[in-house]
Amino acid sequence: MVIIVEDDGIGFNYEAALQSRRLGLLGMRERAEMLGGRLTVESAPGQGTTIQVEVFEERVKDEG
Repeated sequence: MVIIVEDDGIGFNYEAALQSRRLGLLGMRERAEMLGGRLTVESAPGQGTTIQVEVFEERVKDEG
């Protein structure tokens, strides 16, 4: 299963956001990993943001 959320907003520096220790991105990444999946974030100032969560089908079936 893949979930993709995109916007054309102001974007942000992803690496700097991770270093700031804010819990939003860290929490999303931890939740994806708990499900055996992965979180991918693409963003840059002025470029909008794409967030993708991929959870492998076998894991989704096992949990459901």
